[in-house]
Amino acid sequence: MPEFARRFPIELIDDQALDENPWFRAMLALWRPAGDALQQGASAHSCPARRAGMGEDDPARLRLAIRDNYMSLYRSGQSIAKIEFGADGNLQAGIHKKYVYGEDALGETYLTVTSAGLRSEDGLGIRKYGGAADLERWIANANANKSLSREKRFIDLVVARNPDTIDLEMGLPYDSDVPATVRAPRMDLVALESAGNRWRIVFWEAKLVNNSEARCRGEHVLPRVAGQLSRYTGWLRAPSHAKSVASAYQNTCRLLVKFHAIAKSIHPEIEELGMGIVAAAAEDAPGLLVDDKPRLLIDDREHDVAFERDGHLAKLRGEKCGIQVQMVGGIEDMRFEAGANA
Repeated sequence: MPEFARRFPIELIDDQALDENPWFRAMLALWRPAGDALQQGASAHSCPARRAGMGEDDPARLRLAIRDNYMSLYRSGQSIAKIEFGADGNLQAGIHKKYVYGEDALGETYLTVTSAGLRSEDGLGIRKYGGAADLERWIANANANKSLSREKRFIDLVVARNPDTIDLEMGLPYDSDVPATVRAPRMDLVALESAGNRWRIVFWEAKLVNNSEARCRGEHVLPRVAGQLSRYTGWLRAPSHAKSVASAYQNTCRLLVKFHAIAKSIHPEIEELGMGIVAAAAEDAPGLLVDDKPRLLIDDREHDVAFERDGHLAKLRGEKCGIQVQMVGGIEDMRFEAGANA
């Protein structure tokens, strides 16, 4: 099985790398750590620029996720930049052409942004990074992406209200001993919750209330999401998997703390990291625990009364499925509910 890891050579992000790559500085300045909407609440009424974060969406914020020797920046649940050090040792970002030049850009290709700039729209040369105007345009194109789903926007709103969210779209490495994982490759959200004097990793799958995978008819038929979550559990319970996940995400917390220090030097008003992230990053912190039963978060902001009336919610929570389900009827319901053993 490929190693499950979360790491990044952050020691290479020095003053020279920041000076040579203004696009990276600008992206870090727009990074909003998980829980940003909660921290903005106190000033939301007096600061128009922040008021958007309390509503349906903040049109500019980016989310940062640590991967295996690279990091991804997300805009409303869609990965818009893969940032890493190239073979030449220089910082670079891979960005889909549709974000740089719009939906009508030819080809399903990725453009590489470096200190030298990026390839021009006609593909015939390299142009300089255009500063804030470039980044604003890329984000605007991401916001206008026709394939952007309501579910992804919902996930971003949830992240904004849960300070100890540590990952998005957790990819499960394929394991030949757990072949079903090839059909259940990602978990939507990874977070920490308090477990006595330790912290536990928990996983959440997000679904819209009208998603057919969360409902089914027939007393002896289970909704497809039950099988999906069961495959996640099977993967986590395979030998050494939970241990590698715990180690990788403890390293994620340490990297988030270091990235936050860099971002704070660029954007002093950046929101603080969650207390669980900071605690897990401490040098003497105990290892993280892992809850191997993912939970289900259902976006019911449209208040679909049939979902409960027709027994779909009861079936998910019932003995055969045994899923912890959290229904979200509005912004106030987006804080993660603790598990039974929290």
